[in-house]
Amino acid sequence: MKAITKSEMPLLDHLEELRWRIVKSLSSIIIFAVIGFIFSNQLIHILSIPIEQTRPRLELLNTTILGVFLAKMRVAIVLGIIFSLPVIIHQVWRFVAPGLLDDERTFAPLLIITTILSFITGSLFSYFVMIPWSLRFFAILNYGLEGLVNYVTITDYLNYITILIMFTGMAFELPVVVFLLAKIGMVTPSILKKVRRFAYLMILIVSAVFTPADPFTMLGVAMPVILLYEVSIWVAKLVKQKKNEDSEVEDDSEGINKEDELLEDFLG
Repeated sequence: MKAITKSEMPLLDHLEELRWRIVKSLSSIIIFAVIGFIFSNQLIHILSIPIEQTRPRLELLNTTILGVFLAKMRVAIVLGIIFSLPVIIHQVWRFVAPGLLDDERTFAPLLIITTILSFITGSLFSYFVMIPWSLRFFAILNYGLEGLVNYVTITDYLNYITILIMFTGMAFELPVVVFLLAKIGMVTPSILKKVRRFAYLMILIVSAVFTPADPFTMLGVAMPVILLYEVSIWVAKLVKQKKNEDSEVEDDSEGINKEDELLEDFLG
């Protein structure tokens, strides 16, 4: 198998190409962020559904002059990033494609689609499962104190759910990342099994950093990621089996070719 032929480019040309890939990705984020800001009221309403359906009720509150504006900006930026994922992945693909092998190019479109679907699945899981569960838990926990009204500022609420949505979406990319690493030989099932305990610890630490500082939400985020880690081990096994099968086919074909050469030499 040969790598895709392309004329040698100086380092500065590579950097120039990388710069334009980054510019196009950032431009996409800005364009979608502007669109997101225009429809920010509708988006905030959609994001507020989980807290509106929480029982006991949690009320949203704005306490600062810039609170609503900052909330709209945050929602717009998050929307810009999410909707720009296909563009960002495409730009990354265009940058690295010339250095890939023929068979690596064939599975790239499927890999891009899987990456996007994994992020969307993680985001939907966070929105429909994790966020309502965590809000309901804390609403019940806070309920019953005499004279206490459970208000949540809109800034804190949107920070809370956007962080969860983005982090969970990225966490669901773990099997895809492991697939890539296994494909290039940097990761094997045995390595993943050996570092399993350390991986679990790192997952808990990262979950604590990227989620609100409470153990229940941290565990709620960490447990699905730990499950995805186990799925990643299975993915690495499949990649290894496929590599072994391909190597056996190549060995058989080489053996047949050698036999043919010997036969030709004998007859010749």
